[in-house]
Amino acid sequence: MAVAEYEDLEEIDDDLEEDVSSPSMKQLMSMPLSNFDAKERYIADRIPEDYATFPKHIKLMENTGIGDVVREQALAFLPAKSLCRFKTVSKEWDQWINNPFFVHIQTTQFKSVSGLFCQLPGESPSFISLDTTAFGVPNAGLSFLPEPVDIRTTCNGLICCQGRGENQAYYVCNPVNKGWWMLPKPKLYHGRQTAIALAFEPAIFNFNANYELICVIKMPDTCVLYFEIYSSRTDSWRISETVCFELDALALNGDGFYMKGYAYWETQCDAILAFDVKYESYGMLSLPPGSGPNGALTEMRGNLYYLMPRKQDACSIEVYGDINMSLKHVIPLDPKDMGNMDGLCRALSFVNDDTFILELERKIIAYNATSHKVECLRNASDYKGFAKYLPYVNSLVTVSHPVPSI
Repeated sequence: MAVAEYEDLEEIDDDLEEDVSSPSMKQLMSMPLSNFDAKERYIADRIPEDYATFPKHIKLMENTGIGDVVREQALAFLPAKSLCRFKTVSKEWDQWINNPFFVHIQTTQFKSVSGLFCQLPGESPSFISLDTTAFGVPNAGLSFLPEPVDIRTTCNGLICCQGRGENQAYYVCNPVNKGWWMLPKPKLYHGRQTAIALAFEPAIFNFNANYELICVIKMPDTCVLYFEIYSSRTDSWRISETVCFELDALALNGDGFYMKGYAYWETQCDAILAFDVKYESYGMLSLPPGSGPNGALTEMRGNLYYLMPRKQDACSIEVYGDINMSLKHVIPLDPKDMGNMDGLCRALSFVNDDTFILELERKIIAYNATSHKVECLRNASDYKGFAKYLPYVNSLVTVSHPVPSI
């Protein structure tokens, strides 16, 4: 009984939020545990003024306006485009948003997918915003890079591209601030079949925004895959001791993506190659039968899923998940909402907990599975070729430049 009374007393003390050094609190704390009725009478006898006194052990910021509260507590949760607009509020706000500490905090707090980078073969990249008022980049074509590039993979606000020149150099950049870094030449030969994934984890202790680029390389005339990894901490490449001999992994369907410590690539044999970045080990997962170029591996609420369009009597999106990639959901697509669905239906991604991004009848569609709202993001009827679409987070993250060793 004494233990229960003590726990109740702790809850009451927390609710009071009174200075523990005040005479009234000392009186209350000095009462024996068995005299609980007296303590209840003491609390009931308190007058409103007792609760209105600000606790002495909590620091009170005087002369603080709502603008100061918004600047210090809310701005970090906004996307980069909105923050660039708020720089014009005042010189103080401009300095606050440009502060490296604020940039770092915004990188860790804002992680919503803001749109898709899109690129057709041989053309410059472009950006498809999920909300043109809130999300955007000043240079979607990435013309600030020293040469024309092809986008390869994205991760939490960073984009990895590859130059079209003779050296085919890799670049990591953020189009919001036009920051970029050219990676040194890899040790192994990276041919056209090389598949890559960019790993970047925004975290409080990752102040330098360090990242890694994991490359899966098939050597000519061999049946093995090698892993070569670039680290921004050292600005160097290393060849992993791990070698993959899985026949189902020899042919990959392009580049992969990173999530929670693992890089994932879809293979041409209805399988997924998973690579543990920390321990440099790999594993194989099965894809559902019938997977193909119109399906998509994606992150959904923190887990790995596969989206597969299905066109029979009606069009639907089948959602597969778990370690065995079993069917979890079937999302019917209503022609009344979607319009004509006789042509191509391609799943691109799942973003922000409730929205499917689809290519439907040469249009890029955002379908909210909760509200069933359909929004056309772009008309792609003039596209010629199979475009690449990569999710992008509108972050202020600064591309880290390795510090030379002394």
